[in-house]
Amino acid sequence: MTGPSRFGLFLGRFFGIKFYLDYSWFLIAAVVTYELAADMFPHSLPGHSRALYLAMGVVAALAFFLSILLHELGHSLVSQRCGIPVPRITLLFIGGIAEISREPDNARAELKIAAGGPAVSILLGILYAAGALVTYYLRWNALSIVFRWLALVNIVLVVFNLIPGYPLDGGRILRAIIWARTGNLRKATFITTRIGIGFSWVLIAVGVIVLFQGWWDAFVFFLIGIFLKGAAESGYTSTLYHELLTGVRVREIMTSHPACIPAHTPLNIVVDDFFLTRNHVAYPVIGDDGEFRGLLRLEYLKELPREKWPYTTAGDLASTHETAGASIDATEPAETAMRRLLAVGEGRLAVLDAGKVTGIITRHDVLRFITIHTELEEIDD
Repeated sequence: MTGPSRFGLFLGRFFGIKFYLDYSWFLIAAVVTYELAADMFPHSLPGHSRALYLAMGVVAALAFFLSILLHELGHSLVSQRCGIPVPRITLLFIGGIAEISREPDNARAELKIAAGGPAVSILLGILYAAGALVTYYLRWNALSIVFRWLALVNIVLVVFNLIPGYPLDGGRILRAIIWARTGNLRKATFITTRIGIGFSWVLIAVGVIVLFQGWWDAFVFFLIGIFLKGAAESGYTSTLYHELLTGVRVREIMTSHPACIPAHTPLNIVVDDFFLTRNHVAYPVIGDDGEFRGLLRLEYLKELPREKWPYTTAGDLASTHETAGASIDATEPAETAMRRLLAVGEGRLAVLDAGKVTGIITRHDVLRFITIHTELEEIDD
């Protein structure tokens, strides 16, 4: 799958992509290993020691999750060849996610990226099947069974991912086809996300029904359904933002002439004249020359005892935090601002023009722009 992801345990950087392991992976890896070692492998290869079954389970589980990473790497390498960076790949408890930085430029690129993952899984399935056949004739029965299971799960992974509902690979392939025929990315995304949401509800319902019948393993269907539903909904929202913000610059959305705090102002005055009277949680701090010195957030005041406020200036406190991360140039794309504003702790950014504050942009500014343009489109329709 492709889409937004969470951070986790950093594994390293390969092909310019950061690889992360979500902490939930350890739980599901343990469950998969246990199920294989305690049930499946003893039935397939009876009469051996628990140590052998455990070793088979560990090898199979690790190879399975490696297969998922290679699946996501297939998406990512094709995306990079299409000129779209992939900052990171995260291995989650239900699979992997390649975080592609932006939407493809055209339907053909979307089709190539979507097909990259299944192509890798099909190749892996063939290789594992060949390995199972070779080791079977060599009478390496334990390894043959592990290869056979890996071949099966990779094919199952392909079949599941080719269901035509976004954000699954099949949904992205269908989106590329509809996009190519209609020329409308938003419409293509809307159709495929509706299918994806419908499929997620099916998984949720199946999980609940089977769970009440005493099959606790069915809980995974419920979790996958919840995850896919959220991913489908956020996928359409992301596409909507991309379409409406394309070509728009920060200066067109920002709030101009914001209240700025002179760097020499003591913090007790800042509290009285700004935070308590203007009802904002952050203000740009400027020097005597008008240069941006930093963004002073209300939360920063908690770092100092109240008795030190009269002897500490706004510039002193603002300078103890990163300045570059608190601002954005007025000529930057609005999409860039939106991505940064959605990050934790980045609710607003100072907008700079030649190093001086010319405005401020918040999540509300961007959402208001999107809402107005969406409603105007509905009126035109």
